[in-house]
Amino acid sequence: MYLFEAEIIEKWQLAADIFRLRLRAGEEFIAAGRPGRFVMLAPVGGLYDPLLRRPFGIVRCGDGWFEVVIKAVGKGSRNLVGLPAGAGITVHGPLGNGWPQDESGEQPLILVAGGIGIAAIAPVIFARRAESETFLLYGAATKDELVLLDEFTTHDGRGPQIEVITDDGSCGRRGLVTELLLEKLEEYPGARVFACGPEPMLKGVQKVLRERDIEGWEGWLSLENRMACGFGVCLGCVQKTGSEPETKTSKVCTEGPVFAAGEVIFDD
Repeated sequence: MYLFEAEIIEKWQLAADIFRLRLRAGEEFIAAGRPGRFVMLAPVGGLYDPLLRRPFGIVRCGDGWFEVVIKAVGKGSRNLVGLPAGAGITVHGPLGNGWPQDESGEQPLILVAGGIGIAAIAPVIFARRAESETFLLYGAATKDELVLLDEFTTHDGRGPQIEVITDDGSCGRRGLVTELLLEKLEEYPGARVFACGPEPMLKGVQKVLRERDIEGWEGWLSLENRMACGFGVCLGCVQKTGSEPETKTSKVCTEGPVFAAGEVIFDD
């Protein structure tokens, strides 16, 4: 992992409270920033208000830069999106594990994103746009919260097959993204599933997979537990994992954020 100061190269506003930042970084960091890993960020000189850095998934990497997508929901995230291009951000990372890789690229992959969970799903899409059997199921409260969609398909038409669904029906059909997952698994029962979003959505994905007996390595969840330190000291992000009666407490920042769907035990 690395701890360094990065310059904001560019900033885009994707929605009313959602921003994308492109930050400068070195080659070694870029090489380590594989899909599913994350960074802890804070404005340079701003560690004391609030005290700790905030976690964000690495959305995309390029030649000397990486990107994050930030939803401004609290003081820490608002401080970050309020910075102009050219400002400095302290970066700690890359941290955590990543999504499991299918070296052959032959197994169908269903990506399930809820809201800002698209930030953890997007790097998988950018890495697999040449693969034919990749499906993105994207749910949000309203169409205004659906971001990055226009970047998932290349100019020559390569990219995932995309279906969207919203709580209010303002884009796609009205409903929950787990409804789309049920339907897609009927078509592709042997597909792997990667999912990231709010906990109620992840519970629903887990329920779908369990009912279809798709657990372990074929289904994976990226958890969004609150993190404080990022390296397993504060125990603020712990998650109950395993299977009854042999359970344990896992640190999402170091043992996750990606876990096999069958390992995660959510509170009722």
